[in-house]
Amino acid sequence: MSSKEEKPTLAGVQIKTRKRNIAVALDPGSFADAVVHIFEDAKDGDDLEKNLAAGVKVVEGTQLDFSRYGDTLFEVFFAGGRLAAGGNVVEEGKKLDSNVLAAEATKEAIVPYMKMFQSLLRKRPFLIRPLENTLIKLLKSLDFYNDEGRIKIAIATARCFAMKLGVQPDRILLPMLNDRMVAKGLILQYATAFFSDYLSTESIDDLVSLLRKARLDEHLLDLFPPQKRTLKDFDEHFKAAGLSKLVEYNKKKVEELHLQELKASLAETIAADPPLPQADAITLVQDKKKEWALPDLEITKVVWTVLIEAVPTTGKNAAQIKAAILKQVKAYKSLLSTFCSSARVEAALMVHVQVGCYEDSKLLKLFTDIIRILYDNDIVAEDTIMWWAKKGAHPKGKNVFLRDAEPFIKWLEEAEEDEDEE
Repeated sequence: MSSKEEKPTLAGVQIKTRKRNIAVALDPGSFADAVVHIFEDAKDGDDLEKNLAAGVKVVEGTQLDFSRYGDTLFEVFFAGGRLAAGGNVVEEGKKLDSNVLAAEATKEAIVPYMKMFQSLLRKRPFLIRPLENTLIKLLKSLDFYNDEGRIKIAIATARCFAMKLGVQPDRILLPMLNDRMVAKGLILQYATAFFSDYLSTESIDDLVSLLRKARLDEHLLDLFPPQKRTLKDFDEHFKAAGLSKLVEYNKKKVEELHLQELKASLAETIAADPPLPQADAITLVQDKKKEWALPDLEITKVVWTVLIEAVPTTGKNAAQIKAAILKQVKAYKSLLSTFCSSARVEAALMVHVQVGCYEDSKLLKLFTDIIRILYDNDIVAEDTIMWWAKKGAHPKGKNVFLRDAEPFIKWLEEAEEDEDEE
């Protein structure tokens, strides 16, 4: 008779059953009440910055769950309590009297809160994301606040960037291009207050860098309602707001875009097979100059760049490249002369040629030859060349180019002396 073999067992070992994960219900209301209670109790006098610092010190010693209720924390600091849909403060629970939206609409009144945020974020950098979330929520609710409230939000946002709290520009600023609020003019009002506050302590270059990170540098006109989306409206609005530096930046930006378009059109004209008549190229550039109010100085740079880029250099030696440049200049002499219309433009062209030769190894030893070609074709005058040699040379390759051009400069000086003697 056979018996069933028993399976081996481990003595003294208990087999544990897996417990289910117990979900703890969110209770942002209690968290908000606790924060309000701490900061209200920490008040001692009327020094806001001191009171906020005291509150932060108490908060840092508590066991509050900041990782779970980070958004609620910043909602309390901005609005005094939790934010509901539309930017309204939830009625239930205690309210913090001292908050951003209850402050005056000035940088001085709002900076103490930003300093408090700095203190919190220094020890808890994971709170940067909740701060971003709160700012986004406020921006998306701009139409639920009055003019003063929108200005306070703009100042607070600008201070977050100026004081380098770590928030990301594209996360916060890009979503504000909401068609509904743009059409009402609310985004323009917010942006104007934001730019004004930011530029009160930072440079226009800092603002441009910020706008690029936010991917807004190409969309400044989109801040305006559709019926006012013109360069004239842009200039008038921001000049009236005291933001002339922003106006100048935008003009330069628009000019650069137009010059790029001009360059592409002119290159297409010159590259046509057969090439279009020079008169057609001149007409094209003149039309664009009139349409976009482009200065001769910048046009001349574009014309030269297009002409030199059309010169074949692959597999060519220096003598062949020089001959090709001479041929190109002769072919489009009238185009260059039309816009190289003053000594100032001539000087700018020389510097432009110098930088181009410095940056292109195949043209590095041809600078003097190119200047001689421009001189022989009456595009650059003798006085301009002498000015360049004495004080107008660009730092890039200056010593090398001055040394290479020395024989030509000396020849010009001797020719001038001979003329004087005669």
